[in-house]
Amino acid sequence: MTSSADPLSERRYKLLFGVRRSVRYHDHRRRFYVAAQAWVNFVGVVLGAAAAAQVFTRAELEWGQWLFPALIALVSAYALVVRIGDKAVLHVDLYRRFIRLERRFLKAPIDKDTLDSLEDARLEIEMDEPPIYQALNRTCHNELLKSEGRYSLLQPLRPHQRLLKGLFRFEQLPLTEHGAEAA
Repeated sequence: MTSSADPLSERRYKLLFGVRRSVRYHDHRRRFYVAAQAWVNFVGVVLGAAAAAQVFTRAELEWGQWLFPALIALVSAYALVVRIGDKAVLHVDLYRRFIRLERRFLKAPIDKDTLDSLEDARLEIEMDEPPIYQALNRTCHNELLKSEGRYSLLQPLRPHQRLLKGLFRFEQLPLTEHGAEAA
């Protein structure tokens, strides 16, 4: 967008960009939690099998008699406390709500009242969002810019931020607000 664009069109673009970034963001979060739950299940099955094998073979490894069950308990407790499954479901719900909002955007005429209504709907959804993982948000921002062919507007991430974007919030990263660069 350029600064010579119609203000309503520019506002619509910024709002739609934010909704599309949110769709990508919640899809990433959902996939992260689904993968985390899969790993918890995998570790539980493997360690459970190892513990059962020790019991049934009457292995003499005394450390194994408590280590495998302790690890199973630790991993399972972590999954329960963090509520991995609930978080995956939350992000599926947010993803779907943002997709529905994007569909409304695509059908809506460009006028102030419609944009006000769409912005209100977006804020309504955002009330239910947990705190944002800023490096992941920036990743989604960059993915969307790449899909538009706007490579000059990409916002950099450091390697450790790219690697750990799903685990840490990196709150020191400034928010990625699309639109400041549109002028």
